[in-house]
Amino acid sequence: MKLKTLNLSLISLILSSSISYSEIKVGDLGVITGTYGAASQYINKGVDVNRDKPTASLTGEFASNSDIQIILGAGIFYSRPDKPVSSGGAYDYEFDYNIGLRKTIDNLTLDVGYVTFSYPSANSTLNLDTSSFYAKASLAATKETTLAIYYEADDTGGAKPITATTGDKFYELSLSHNLGPATLNLAYGDYKYNATYTKVGLSKEMFDLNFNVDFISNNLDRKSWASSVSNREFLVVGVSKTF
Repeated sequence: MKLKTLNLSLISLILSSSISYSEIKVGDLGVITGTYGAASQYINKGVDVNRDKPTASLTGEFASNSDIQIILGAGIFYSRPDKPVSSGGAYDYEFDYNIGLRKTIDNLTLDVGYVTFSYPSANSTLNLDTSSFYAKASLAATKETTLAIYYEADDTGGAKPITATTGDKFYELSLSHNLGPATLNLAYGDYKYNATYTKVGLSKEMFDLNFNVDFISNNLDRKSWASSVSNREFLVVGVSKTF
């Protein structure tokens, strides 16, 4: 069982190549982009963290107008742990924030930064909050196809069950391809000593909304999960709106 829950949700939303954002100009300094949305489940790094219940989120990002952009992001997510590991470990939401740099060279976009995942309603003595360094490379291989790799390294010790450190490293490989009527999204992720997963999904923008449906299949690592906890498959439907 995990003693800390690390979360990629803010980074996934802000750096996603399959979601377009409206922009609010901040003078000559840069632009603010944002989105709010809802989904049938909250699947984080291949694992359900919201007890199979619907979730809602609100995220925002500031990007400077400089050649190497300064990125400031924040997001709030309705999220509850599956089974709190100790008294006071329950929480109703998470608040994430990040700072980073972004550089685009032709069809290649590079991101590096630092992100913190916090759980304000949990008992502070449990020290559930975590922080990580992250890096992402996204390549527009063709007009219709984007390839990306994301890597995250925990800076606060990860979670430490008896047999191994879990959650201190994570990577995801993804591909998005515009099929015309919709965009195909494929991903494979590896959350160290915790779970691996594959994702196949479709997304579509219409009526100023972004609709998505994802099929996710996970394979739990038995160094961290009891044999009584089964691998799972999820069908997640979501909708989001930019502002």
